[in-house]
Amino acid sequence: MKKTTLALLLSASLPFATLAAEPMPYPLSNLTVADGATPELKQFRDANSCKGCHPRQFKGWQGSMHSIAFIDPVFQAEWAMGEAETDGATRNLCGGCHTALGTITQTVEFKSESGKYGGFTTQGVATLGVSCEVCHSVVDTNMDKTANGEHGNASLEIATDGAKRGPLADAKSKGHKVVYSELHTKSEFCANCHNVFNPVHDDFPLEHTYQEWKDSPYAKAEIQCQDCHMVPVETAVRVADEMKPAKQLQDHGLGGKAGMGGAHRDLVHDHTFVGGNAVVAPLLGVPGGEAHAAEAKKRLQTVAELNAKVSGSKDKPVLEVTVHNRRAGHDLPTSLTFIRQVWLEVVITDKQGKEILRSGTLTADNSLPEGTVVFQDTAVDIHGKLEHKPWKVAKFSVHNTIPAKGSKTVSYPFELPAGVTDYQVDVKLHYRSFDQSVADLLLEDKVAVPSIEMTQLQQSYQGTSLK
Repeated sequence: MKKTTLALLLSASLPFATLAAEPMPYPLSNLTVADGATPELKQFRDANSCKGCHPRQFKGWQGSMHSIAFIDPVFQAEWAMGEAETDGATRNLCGGCHTALGTITQTVEFKSESGKYGGFTTQGVATLGVSCEVCHSVVDTNMDKTANGEHGNASLEIATDGAKRGPLADAKSKGHKVVYSELHTKSEFCANCHNVFNPVHDDFPLEHTYQEWKDSPYAKAEIQCQDCHMVPVETAVRVADEMKPAKQLQDHGLGGKAGMGGAHRDLVHDHTFVGGNAVVAPLLGVPGGEAHAAEAKKRLQTVAELNAKVSGSKDKPVLEVTVHNRRAGHDLPTSLTFIRQVWLEVVITDKQGKEILRSGTLTADNSLPEGTVVFQDTAVDIHGKLEHKPWKVAKFSVHNTIPAKGSKTVSYPFELPAGVTDYQVDVKLHYRSFDQSVADLLLEDKVAVPSIEMTQLQQSYQGTSLK
């Protein structure tokens, strides 16, 4: 099949400023078009035209992070900063996943007067982010032609023939041609956008969710991304606890029709794609946004467990807190691991409530205090300076995420006041999508970034057995 390539497979040594001067104006997306024709937006359907026959799937998608991938104000602001600082070289690098249709049709435009740093516009179905037409027009992955030979940076081949690709080999439809796609049944499908590499810094993996999954026990058990992110939270919990794909669970209750008038299926995937982001959809007020936020909170509150014990000596006791990643099929946190925050809040008090130790309690300005234990990677630029802008990140100087089915233990030395032997330990594990400073930098309006209490532990100690 003839392909029209929109990707320039780039030398990692080229700086972004040089890339902007390449013959192809915005070359950083790995997207390709399969049919040889120049794609036009009119060749793709609006998601609203799908809901008549696929109401369950549309309801799941509406309000999801996929549905708002293009209009997400946090993403838009950072994308705009990248546009200015790289002279447009990051346009397709970001747009390839957040608006694949806008990117392949080259209908994405930058408006410098829009938003705090400018903003991007596109048209019609391309504004719907990762819509039905994006995923179900994917005919293949072109990872074999990417610069590093791995999925990532929108390494998708999209067809414009109107056929809908999906995981059902015997599907029939009166509304469009249906083509079976084995790729849609695998995590490799998701990998094309859930691996993101910096092409000017030796293809450094800025986001590596797929690789985290690939190295995990879930991959070995043949549990795919779809088994946790396209099912209700309760099913995802069972998948992680029983370590079986959703279709192998007894009485999973996910049967039904994939389309109006279609055959009954043993398992029909929801299209909620729920992860950990409970901020943006409610902020935008989109239909379904609050429901997706509630599901994100529920998912976060089922992922981790805490254990704690006191060791050391009577004079120098040490609280040891262990965080277990029980039910995420990738690291905790994942995605932009240098932006996402998972942290411990620890408070030790005597029986009168007097504070002995406190760590990780948010300050009045919604910031993490110095010394907080944060499970997060530390990103730096080529000079080793702390950096959060993706186009400048060259490496991680510290890796501190928790792998799937793994754990990490943190120590908190403390001192008991004279005469105190009875005390209480309160431990909480929190999550938020980004620090307050990120919101203050990127958003025009002041938004207090909410945090979600993932889990908590309370233990009382009467007397001490420490010597």
